[in-house]
Amino acid sequence: MSAYLLVSRSAEYETRLQALLGERLAVIPGEFLTFGPDSVVSRVAGSPRIALLGPVLNYEETRGLVEALTAKHPDLGLIVVREQRSDLEDWVDELALHAVLSPDAGDDTTIRLLDRLAGWLVENGRATASDFDAPAALEIDEEILGVLDVGLETVVDAPSPVAEEPSPVVVEAEPEPEAPEWEFPPLDAGTPTEAIAVVAPKGGQGKTTIAINLATGLAEVAPNSVVLVDADLQFGDITAALALSPARTIVDAVADAAADELVLKTTLTHHEDGFFVVASAPSPEFGDQVSPRALAQLIDRLRSAFRYVIIDTTPGLGEHTLVTLEHVTDAVFVTVMGVPSLRAMRTEFELLTRLGLMPGNRHIVVNQTDKNSGLTTKDVESILGAPVDFEVPKSSAVLLASNRGVPLIHDDVRDPAAKAIRSIVLRIAPEAFPKRSRIQRRRRSNEPE
Repeated sequence: MSAYLLVSRSAEYETRLQALLGERLAVIPGEFLTFGPDSVVSRVAGSPRIALLGPVLNYEETRGLVEALTAKHPDLGLIVVREQRSDLEDWVDELALHAVLSPDAGDDTTIRLLDRLAGWLVENGRATASDFDAPAALEIDEEILGVLDVGLETVVDAPSPVAEEPSPVVVEAEPEPEAPEWEFPPLDAGTPTEAIAVVAPKGGQGKTTIAINLATGLAEVAPNSVVLVDADLQFGDITAALALSPARTIVDAVADAAADELVLKTTLTHHEDGFFVVASAPSPEFGDQVSPRALAQLIDRLRSAFRYVIIDTTPGLGEHTLVTLEHVTDAVFVTVMGVPSLRAMRTEFELLTRLGLMPGNRHIVVNQTDKNSGLTTKDVESILGAPVDFEVPKSSAVLLASNRGVPLIHDDVRDPAAKAIRSIVLRIAPEAFPKRSRIQRRRRSNEPE
């Protein structure tokens, strides 16, 4: 039996707590809250003695968990993991909690609180010492604890097994880490926002490369106000192409808790070139949990906070891609110089026109062009039934940049493919001229030593 239970949406906090408690900790991802608190409780094995709820759970989710867990495990000790905010006292007053722990509290402070609460549970007949199988509880420094009402000392000294619930204890965070160099710039009222879908009829057309470099170029004119959404829910690979290690994914971004803008922003991964990424689902089965409606809501929420939202879609015209096209201002259609791909794109155009889903601003990109393909631009336009806006030549620099984890337009500004992609950026944001000195410095810093 696991003495401790964690329900959280933070992979980082989960990893840290598992390192502290090892096999004594059972973890249930907060994503299961999408199906209600009973779905979480039904996955709790045995009878845990202490449950930690959070971080990144909202009030309604926490309240539902508290009620469902205490109904099934009435002797359970409850700790909410949440930073100190103005509404924290309301949580304490309204929920039957034993303690509130800051997610930034140090490891020693966390272990001390867990040991002290375990001791109280044992003294009041709610658990036995063997349940925890841990070293004797450490004496806790009063300077670490900020008591809201009756301190934890009062709880521990309770004289009888039928003692009142302890008043919550707030464990203060250790000194906050240095703030990141970036910050979310405010979006001024009336500022137009643009959402741009990057679409391809098949895989392997270079759609993701175009999306990454489009976000990179737009971030030069709107630093930290560009977000790139990896909506290829089965096999999205934007984070791999950018050498990012996201703590959260699109599954977290579409959760109910992310309706709060502050929570939504915690699901984003920052890239050093000044834009954010919503990582794809960690596996296809998790991707199946993201409904088309949830993806549409996510796009709308991001548009309320960012100047540009770029969506890298699943190849083809599946339900998620169609709903994305309903919620964007522009679409960049990407194909290669192959007859099957060109015909597939023409079929897409015809279908979108019939459905009334063709975005007002359409940009056609023929990628990986090659003079030896046997087709001319005129041939391509004849097959598509539409004029080509941009031709991106085939280049080995594309693969090299991807292997380095660097956007192409910042890896080799002189490469013909990079120049062609830059022209796509300039069509959307004419002021996005390359900053050559910055780009060349970045390239050298990413070269192998």
